[in-house]
Amino acid sequence: MRRTLNLQTNKSMKNNLVKSFLVVVFSMSFLSSYGQCEEKIKDFYITYMQNSEKNEGANVELMKNHMSPKLIAKLANYTKQYDADAVIHAQDVSKYGMESLIVVPSGKDNRYLVKYKWAPESNYTSIPVRAIITNGKLTFLDISPIDTHTDR
Repeated sequence: MRRTLNLQTNKSMKNNLVKSFLVVVFSMSFLSSYGQCEEKIKDFYITYMQNSEKNEGANVELMKNHMSPKLIAKLANYTKQYDADAVIHAQDVSKYGMESLIVVPSGKDNRYLVKYKWAPESNYTSIPVRAIITNGKLTFLDISPIDTHTDR
């Protein structure tokens, strides 16, 4: 009886140890991916803005690497319609815009808000986007039209 109790106790301890280990591994995985999409979106936007100043042609390849042809066409239509770059919701960029750029989660469904200011005293330009990371690669699912942004 005592031996059976010891075996059950040892088995229970092993199960608890395995469960604890799995919780730790899962937590570490979650924490390492937390913020990863926001950081990749920010990197994309900084690169896009830098290209807009120096080499707009490079943005064509950047978009091809991170967007579907359908989204690229949609953004091209918005750009024509609003006479402003639909990716950045502006006609041009400023150095301060790149310095002030932040990306914040915006609810569920892989939604984020890209925000930047033209100058310190200006309101934020806010760009709603949907994006995911698959196999370490950022993919934009949508960038909302210019007329849907809010300045906050």
